[in-house]
Amino acid sequence: MGALPVNKRVYTVGIIVFPGADLLDFTGPHGVLSHVSYNNNPVTPEHVFNIELIAAKEEITASDPITIKRHRSIAEARAQLENYDILIVPGGPLPVIQGIIDSNGEEYQFIKAFIDTSKNEERILMSICSGAFILGATGILAGKTATTHSLALDGLKDICDEASRKLGGGNTKVMKARYVDGGLTKAGMRVITSGGISCGFDASLYLASLKTDDSASNFAAMVLEYIAPV
Repeated sequence: MGALPVNKRVYTVGIIVFPGADLLDFTGPHGVLSHVSYNNNPVTPEHVFNIELIAAKEEITASDPITIKRHRSIAEARAQLENYDILIVPGGPLPVIQGIIDSNGEEYQFIKAFIDTSKNEERILMSICSGAFILGATGILAGKTATTHSLALDGLKDICDEASRKLGGGNTKVMKARYVDGGLTKAGMRVITSGGISCGFDASLYLASLKTDDSASNFAAMVLEYIAPV
C-alpha cells in the first residue's frame, strides 16, 4: 500500500475469533471493510481499515467447520489495546456463546478490556448476530437499543435484563432490525449490533460510512455486488 493522502487515516479493526464462531459473521465484515478505500479504486486501493483476526490459539476452527489462522494472539492484542479503533464480535451457536460468557475466558476478558480502555476519540464496538449476547452480558447494552438474530431476540433480552439486575444501568430495548446504532456510551464508545449473519454486511457498510462517507461505502457495496434488503 502506498502513501495515503493527507488526513486519510487507516483505522485498526480487531475481530475476535473463537472456536465455533460463525464463519460469515466474521468473514462478512472482513470482506466488506477490506473493500472500502479512500480513492474508490479496487486495483490500487488506499485502504481505510487495517483488519486483524484476534484469537487465543494460532488456529481456530469455525462453526462450518473451516480452520483459519489468527493474525494476533489475544495476549498480544491486549498489550496494545489502545491501538484498536474498532472491535467486532461475531456470533455462533448459542451454547458456544454462553460458554464464552460463563467461563469468563480470554475472549470475554478481552472484550471487557476493550470496553474499559479509555481513548481520546470515539471507538466502535460492533456485534454480529448472537455476538450481541456477549455484549449484553458485559452490561454495555444497558439503557440502549440493540438487536441480534431474529430467532434469538428473547434470549438477548433475558441476558440484558440479567446484566441490568447485577450491574445496573437501565433496561435494554431489543428489536428486530438489520442493525442498530445504539449510540455512544459515557466513555465515548459507539455500540452497534446487527441481526443475523448477512445483516453483518449492512452493519459493516454503515460502519464504513461513519469513518468515510456514503460514496466509499456505496462503492464497496458495488464491488461486492451486494444490494441491501429493503
